[in-house]
Amino acid sequence: MKDLLNIIIAERQTLLRGLTISFLLIFPFTFLPTIINNGWALQPIIQRVPYSSLYAFGFSLIVVIASVLHNYNNLVDRKRIFDKPAFKKLDFYGRLCGMGSIVNELETFLLGKVDKYYYRLNIIDPDLKKFKVEIIPLIDFTKNENLKVILKKEYNFREDLLVGQLINLTEQDLENENLLLDRLLILDKILTELRTVSLDINEYDLDE
Repeated sequence: MKDLLNIIIAERQTLLRGLTISFLLIFPFTFLPTIINNGWALQPIIQRVPYSSLYAFGFSLIVVIASVLHNYNNLVDRKRIFDKPAFKKLDFYGRLCGMGSIVNELETFLLGKVDKYYYRLNIIDPDLKKFKVEIIPLIDFTKNENLKVILKKEYNFREDLLVGQLINLTEQDLENENLLLDRLLILDKILTELRTVSLDINEYDLDE
């Protein structure tokens, strides 16, 4: 409950914007019954305004509450998975994205370094029994024009917003504490052999 309250406090401006936008989208539709029954007569429409405002606010509030609960449950699912031995072994830093957005969900991800390169680990569909873990090396593609092609063609990398790998796992798989570490060490070796340049990241920023 405390974490849920923290989300509400931290995102209060975003929630207010979401409430306002939902109200503005719903409000015009609440006049449809009046227009269907009375046409575009001005008096019935004016009389409908207080009721329409109340209905629109109520539905908007329901939408916002549902969104908060969905985000909270999503964060809880991710925390449960990130607490598994395979993630704990990495000792990566937890980060939060999606703050201030009324479109994107709140998501936690892990950021850390294995040997020579930094990696961003994210969980796709954490509420499923078999979910995906996204592994994104933080590397500079501008130094090697063919690097992206090689990674996608030979090492099953894919490109959505960022270039990375997707692996299918269950929570039981993550009981093996070396599962992700071994995979990242292999990936680190591949990137080294390809003479990949790591993005410049300030390690002190990770502690903030």
